[in-house]
Amino acid sequence: MEPQSEAAVAGRTESFRAAVAVPEDDGAGVAVPQNSSREGRKDLATSAFKNGDVEASRAVHDALKISSTEKHAGSDGDYVKPIVFGGLDGIITTFAVVASVNGANLGVEVVLIMGFANLLADGVSMGFGEFLSGDAENKHIMQERAREQWELESFAEGEIEEMVELYEEKGFAREDAEVIIRTMAKNEKFFVDHMMVQELGMLVPSPDEPSPLAMGIVMFTAFMIFGIVPLLAYICFSSVADKDTLFGLACAFTAVALFGLGAFSSKFNSGTWYTTGAWVLANGTTAAGVAYFIGWLMAEIVEVEHC
Repeated sequence: MEPQSEAAVAGRTESFRAAVAVPEDDGAGVAVPQNSSREGRKDLATSAFKNGDVEASRAVHDALKISSTEKHAGSDGDYVKPIVFGGLDGIITTFAVVASVNGANLGVEVVLIMGFANLLADGVSMGFGEFLSGDAENKHIMQERAREQWELESFAEGEIEEMVELYEEKGFAREDAEVIIRTMAKNEKFFVDHMMVQELGMLVPSPDEPSPLAMGIVMFTAFMIFGIVPLLAYICFSSVADKDTLFGLACAFTAVALFGLGAFSSKFNSGTWYTTGAWVLANGTTAAGVAYFIGWLMAEIVEVEHC
């Protein structure tokens, strides 16, 4: 992160304090900090992190006295992966079809037929695959958790000793490790979940997390919405524009969608919206260039005059 001037840091800190410290009456005579919602806290804390502003971050926590129930990722972050992955795959795979068909100098009808066939088939495949993989992973994790639960109930000292040894391997003195582990073991559910992470590297699904079905639906929806973008030019302007113009419009629409998707994803990482957007755009441009070249190359090898 770039170093921040004292004036800039001071200005942002004051802005953060103003944003979080102004009391508002909730109607029952209780002062509620402005932006005290989970989303308000997350947005302020994220902005402080991106700017490397320690004082602003401290202002957020001090003013709001954030409780232990805060989720740093925020509920809106649960669907980031299927939205970005599905949207990116939808744009690139559909535009790859458009680019390869144009590179092969085939007709507009071929673009639409192949584009929509690819869009629907890949969209269903992506959504169903997300559901199946997530469901299978969750079932496997819960099966392993049931085994760990049974082992703890059957021979608690053995499981405690395993965890003590793991903590010793991490650098804890045996006496300290025993105090930590035996204290944890008093809360059986927590201890089993902790064993899953430490012994097996598995995070037990939370009831608050989206279901695999919901993730699959989001993946399918994102794929379809973003995947149709490269075809919009052919759908809307095929009757008034020639093939080259349509391809140029498709390139422009796709570039805007790719950049926008990258900018959106920057909300959930430490990158800036313009660098993340440019990176995603570069990725899509590379894939499209390869598809166009392959289409052109195959047209030189295979007879396509009647297509």
